[in-house]
Amino acid sequence: MSSRLITTWTEYDGAVEEILALSASTLQIFDEDLSTLKLERPERIEALRRQLSARQDNTRITIIVQKPDFVRQYSPQLMNLLAVYAPTLTIIHSPAHLDTLKDSMLIADGRHALVRFHRDHARSRAIVGDEQECAPYQLRFDEILGEGGDPLSATTLGL
Repeated sequence: MSSRLITTWTEYDGAVEEILALSASTLQIFDEDLSTLKLERPERIEALRRQLSARQDNTRITIIVQKPDFVRQYSPQLMNLLAVYAPTLTIIHSPAHLDTLKDSMLIADGRHALVRFHRDHARSRAIVGDEQECAPYQLRFDEILGEGGDPLSATTLGL
């Protein structure tokens, strides 16, 4: 059980790896556009794929983005996972009234979290193995999810 302050992008990047590796069943992400999480890296896509393919009853990855264009245009592997593993994996475009939120959250199993305080800065808090310390961030994520939004689809509709 530990909590630490992160101040550099290198530390932040390492903490993303750590939280993804610790995630066993549920992963919840709230971010502007996922660009700083670099989920398209092979080891990160593999971590997501491994979690999704475990097919446990409680396996779930929920991603909420404020700007979905980056995901649609620059995250083909993530979109492929969405096509294969929906509805276990969902990506939601948050409602416009949440665009003023500037933080970012990565929560694994309700026990591990990486919370970036402002999307323009690396300053973050990493929490490992502490459900009580993660609880306020879990509540915040649930409130954001409760605001609704539009699910992204892995298929393009049209003629």
